[in-house]
Amino acid sequence: MTKHLQDFLITIISGMGMLLSTLDTGIINVALSFLRGQFQTTTNIASFTITGYTLALAISILPLGVLSDKFGKLKISYLGFILFGLSSLFCGFANSIGWLITGRIIQGIGAAALQATSAALITTLVSEDRKNSAISSLGVMIGLGPVLGPSLGGILLSLNLWRFIFWINVPFTILGVICNHYLLSKLSEETSKRTLDNLGITINALMLVCLLLGLSLLSKSHLLVVSLILIISSLFLGIIFYHVEFSNKHALVDVEGLKNNPRVISYLFQTVAFGFASAMIFLLPPFIFEQLYHLGVGKTGFLVLGAPAGLVLFSRISGKINDGSKNKSFSHFGLGIIILSLIFLLLLTPSWPYLFLTLGLFIYGIGGGYFQPANIASIMQASPMEMQGSTGALQRMVQNVAISAGSAVGSTCLNLWSSNLLLATRIGWFITLVLVILSLKELMPFKMTNKQ
Repeated sequence: MTKHLQDFLITIISGMGMLLSTLDTGIINVALSFLRGQFQTTTNIASFTITGYTLALAISILPLGVLSDKFGKLKISYLGFILFGLSSLFCGFANSIGWLITGRIIQGIGAAALQATSAALITTLVSEDRKNSAISSLGVMIGLGPVLGPSLGGILLSLNLWRFIFWINVPFTILGVICNHYLLSKLSEETSKRTLDNLGITINALMLVCLLLGLSLLSKSHLLVVSLILIISSLFLGIIFYHVEFSNKHALVDVEGLKNNPRVISYLFQTVAFGFASAMIFLLPPFIFEQLYHLGVGKTGFLVLGAPAGLVLFSRISGKINDGSKNKSFSHFGLGIIILSLIFLLLLTPSWPYLFLTLGLFIYGIGGGYFQPANIASIMQASPMEMQGSTGALQRMVQNVAISAGSAVGSTCLNLWSSNLLLATRIGWFITLVLVILSLKELMPFKMTNKQ
C-alpha cells in the first residue's frame, strides 16, 4: 500500500466517521412529533431518542479514547463503524419506542468511538505534509453534519421514509468497515500501556448525566428548579472529579498535565466558545427568518446555509495555506472574524434586508473555517503521541457539551422573551459574543503557575 493511498483511506474513514456521528445528532430532531404519533407515545418519551444518543456519546467518548491509545485507533474506529451500522439498521426496524431508544443508545456509543478516533487517526497515521489538509477535511465534515441532519431528516419524512433516517447510514458504515479492515491488515499502530480509570469513568458519567439533563430542562420554566439542582450537582461532581484525577496515575483526564500546560486549557476554552456559538448560530436564525421576516420554511432552510457554506469553503482554504506553523494565529484570526459576525448580528434589525442575516451567517462560517481546523491541530500537537486518542476524545466531548449548553441557553432566551423575539435573539448573541471575546484572553493564573 502506497503512502498516498494510506493517507487517503485514513482521511476517508476519519471524515466519514465524524460526518455520520454529527449527522445523527440532529437528523432525528425533526422527526420527534412524527415518532410520537408513530409509536403512540408522549413527546417527553420520544425525546429520549435524542437524549439517549447524546448521553451515550458523551459518557463513552473518553473511555473509548483511552482504549484507542491502548489497542489502536483503527481497531476502535472499526468497532465504531460496526456498532453504528448495526444499531442504525436496528433503529430502522424498531417496532416500539423502547427498542428505538435502545438502538439510539448503542448508536451513541458507536458515534463516540468514531469521534474519539477521528482526529487521532490523522495525527498519528497521515503523512506530515498532508496532515493539515486532512484536518481541514475533518473540519468540513464537522460543519456539514449538524446542518445536513435536520435537512435530510425533513426530506425523508416528507417522502414518508422515516426508517431511512437510520438506514441511510448503513452503506456508509459498510464502506467504513471495508476501509478499516483493509488498513488493519496492512498497518501496525504504536500503542500505549494505559489502563481504564473506573472511578474516573463513573464520576465523569454522573457529572455528564446531571449536566446534560439539567441543560435539557433549563428552558422548561416549570422544571427550572430541577434543572438548576442538576447543573449545580454536576459542578460539585466536577470538583470531585478534578481532585480524584489530579493524583491518579491512570487518570481518565490528565488533570495535572493540563494544569501545567496553559496552552491546551486556552485551546479547550476556545473550543467551548466555538461550540456554544455554533449552537446559537444554528438555533436562532430560523426563528428570525420565519417570525421577523415572515419567510417560509423552504426559503429559511436555504438561507441558513450561509454559515455551513462559509465554514466548508474556508476550512479548505485555510487548510491549503496553513502548513501547521500558523495554528495559533489562524485560531485567533478565526475567532476575530466570529466576533465581527456576532457584532453584525447583534446590530441587525428587521428593517435590514433578510439577506444581511445570511451574510452575517456566512461571515461566521468564514471565521469557523479558519478557527476549527487550527484549533483541533493545536490541541493535538500539544499532546503526547501516546495520548492522541484521549486528547481527541476530550476535544470532542468538550465541544459536544458546549453545543448542548449553547442550545439550552438559546432556548431559554427564546422562552423567557417569547413576546419579543428581537430582544431574545440579541441577548443570545450578546452572551455568545462575551464568551468568544473571553476565549481570546490568555489564562494568566495558569501561566504564572507554569512559570513557578
